[in-house]
Amino acid sequence: MSSEEKAALAEERLAACKQYMKVDYPDDDELICGFMDMCAEYLAGAGCVREVSPAMYDIICYAMVLNMYDGRADDAQQAAESVPKIARQFLTQLKLRCQYGEEVAADGSAGR
Repeated sequence: MSSEEKAALAEERLAACKQYMKVDYPDDDELICGFMDMCAEYLAGAGCVREVSPAMYDIICYAMVLNMYDGRADDAQQAAESVPKIARQFLTQLKLRCQYGEEVAADGSAGR
């Protein structure tokens, strides 16, 4: 991916995150980008990569960013623990998919 493509993707993800957060002004873009970077580092530490499921990864990230932005969480770990239940379920499934590299069944077992 070229640097121009990476920049375009970053802008697209920032816009989507702001839409999720219902933020329609540019004043906090740098802060939101910083929170997004922190979430990416947290997810990488949890063994999750965006390439496995970009949509799921992004929703987890947006929910974590919103919690940090609203001041309910001071760090990525706390933000991950305070996101809505559905986003936590997404995180669990994404971690399993990243760890096993395959689809995970509804009961949590790795599929073949």
